[in-house]
Amino acid sequence: MPIILFAIFIDLLGFGIIVPILPFLTLKYGGDTMVGTALVSIYSLMTFLAGPLWGRLSDRIGRRPALAATFLGSTLAYIALAFSSSLVMLFVARALSGMMAGNVGIAMAAMSDLTDENNRGRAMGLIGATFGLGFAFGPFIGGLLGSVGGEPNIFLPALAAAVFSFTAMFLTARYMPETSKHRQEDADDGQGKVPLPHWTVVIKSPGQLMLFAMFFVTAIGQSICFAITPFWAQAMLGWDQVKVGFLLAGVGLCVAAIQSLAIGPLFKRFGELKSLMIGATAHLIGCAILIFGPGTVTTALIAFPLVMSGLTVSFPALNSIVSRRADKRLQGTALGFSSGMSALGRVFGPLAGGMVFAGYSANSPFFVVAATGVIAFIWAASEVRRVSHS
Repeated sequence: MPIILFAIFIDLLGFGIIVPILPFLTLKYGGDTMVGTALVSIYSLMTFLAGPLWGRLSDRIGRRPALAATFLGSTLAYIALAFSSSLVMLFVARALSGMMAGNVGIAMAAMSDLTDENNRGRAMGLIGATFGLGFAFGPFIGGLLGSVGGEPNIFLPALAAAVFSFTAMFLTARYMPETSKHRQEDADDGQGKVPLPHWTVVIKSPGQLMLFAMFFVTAIGQSICFAITPFWAQAMLGWDQVKVGFLLAGVGLCVAAIQSLAIGPLFKRFGELKSLMIGATAHLIGCAILIFGPGTVTTALIAFPLVMSGLTVSFPALNSIVSRRADKRLQGTALGFSSGMSALGRVFGPLAGGMVFAGYSANSPFFVVAATGVIAFIWAASEVRRVSHS
């Protein structure tokens, strides 16, 4: 388990390095907010298309080789990004990176292989904490590297990201144990391996479509917040990429703390569904502060951690529910599909946020973020009632 988390941390560190510089690089090459958010969306679109395929592949060939392959692909994509000198090259490099983002679903499937149902929520929370730490330190490093030379540049941040991804690939290939073999042993009926069920099984059970739809909804809120934060900070506070990197680092640390320290006890005390309702409430409070509060540093320091911390509860909660409900032989497929639905939400989220930002005001995208919290709260409440009456 530690090597899986460490490899994911290193990979997310590389991803986080890129985030604070992309909006400013977009402006440097003649783009605007819409182009910048589209640059985020192309990554997510390719993740949506490739995520379920990586998950299915990991069910067939094993978690370790599939995970190592995604890290290798990310290394090559970041090298391409380092030498990008136009918007077209930026889009191509980000599309390649998105194709390799199936490592999230594979890592969750590996953690599912290693845990039982009672500890699965905590395991998903540890992955979420790893994400938070990667996003905390990555933007901080990226903001500093991206400002070397006095103007926004992608070469050093992308090169550092490539090194981190290559390190993650080496650690995975060399030290990660294969986890899916235990699932295959469980699937042995005494006469040989039972063929994997068709992938559509993961969406045919009652309530599964709505469950996967919630990944789409919550990812819209998460991605709008993450994509708009640099533009909001620039418009409302006049911040540059270094200060944005500090803000994102602080938010990432809050997320990591909640995921590592609070998710396990929260799930044991209230269960995944009620925890999701609690997280939605926190993120709605943060949205209200951003929408109705003054555009000040104090507002940013209070509201953004609240919004992102509340939203981040959905990540382990929904994936824990998916893992519980999925056939044990299709953990990679199910979690890859959930990762793909999240990616699809991240396609539409930044685009919608960019349109609202450009058409109305810097605060207006957070009305959409708040709406996703309302939907998550209502769905979780209805599921609590359904489960209690079943």
